[in-house]
Order: sequence, then C-alpha cells, then structure tokens
Amino acid sequence: MAQSRKESQADLLRSPLPTPQWGSQSGSAFTVRAVVTINASPTDVLNTLLDTTQYPAWNNFVPKVDFPTLSPSTTSLPKGRLGPDILFMEHVDMFGHGKPSGLVKIKLLMTTLKETDEHNGSKSYEALWLGKGYPAWALRSERVHAISCDNDGVTTYDVWETFSGPLAQLVRFFVGTTLVKRFKQWNEELRDYTEARCHN
Repeated sequence: MAQSRKESQADLLRSPLPTPQWGSQSGSAFTVRAVVTINASPTDVLNTLLDTTQYPAWNNFVPKVDFPTLSPSTTSLPKGRLGPDILFMEHVDMFGHGKPSGLVKIKLLMTTLKETDEHNGSKSYEALWLGKGYPAWALRSERVHAISCDNDGVTTYDVWETFSGPLAQLVRFFVGTTLVKRFKQWNEELRDYTEARCHN
C-alpha cells in the first residue's frame, strides 16, 4: 500500500455542488466540502464511516449517534451500523472536542449506498445522507460520501454537503466557517483511525 500523503483540504463553495436528491441548487445555496487521501482500502474506509459504535473512539465532531426509530433495516444490520433507509441522530460538538452537549442534534436519513467495481480491481462507494431536521421548503441538506481508490492503492474520501432553501443563508452566516473546520477535522480523524486499525 502506498504511503504518500497529501494535505487534507476543506472549502466552503458558494457555487454549490449538485446532489442526487435535490439536484442543482441556486440562490443562497452553498456547499461544504472536504477531501482527504487515506492509506487503506475503500472498504476499510467505508466500515469506519458506517460503524457508529466506534465514533467515540475517533470522531470529535460527531462523538455520538442515536437511532430514534427501529426499522427492518436497522434490525438486519449489526448494532450501530448505518445502512440504506436508516434514520439516525448525530450528536454534534461544533467545537470539535468530542463532548456532545445534547443541544446540537442533526436528524439524518441514509438513503442509499452504491457500490461499483472499478477497472483497477478495487471498489468505490457512495453513501448519501439526507437532512431531515427541517421542512424541505425551509432548509434542504444532503451529504454525499464518495470513496474511491487510485491505481497506487490510495483511497480518496470526498465528502460534501449542500445546503439550500431560505434558511441556508443563516446556516452559512452563523456556522459556515465552523463547518469547514469540522468537516476537515472529521476527514483527518477518520483517516488516522482507519490507517491505525489497518496497519497496526
């Protein structure tokens, strides 16, 4: 496995990226995006992302996840494992200290998980998380997790969330810069945890 590492990147994009559910957005819409390379397989990265029981061990932005309702999808997977059609609640620490106050909670629905066999023999994945905390007419958000591997065996983890609707401007004004920092932190901590598990 290649051991080269590029600096992780994170940005706030005022020209928002389209998402599968909401397509292209305009007006006050914006995107928070972070990209990092990881010396681990795409499957290992995916497992770190979906296993919320391990979030307290590495995730100082979202150190806790609850499942407010049980569904057939929830009960068919290991405890704490995210999958399609699962509704979950992120307990967020906007300071990135790993201490959920209980005041900031984000309700999300994992809508789909796509798996693709690539020409280099690896797999790529795309997981979609849809914001469910507000009516769609007020605030729409969708988080896309794209995981792919290059020919050198290095995985790229690219996550972006596009916000749109009348409340998007307020989100950008009050926490846009903080979200950029936290997305970058999420990526770096996911990278470090996954690499440590794979190579130790």
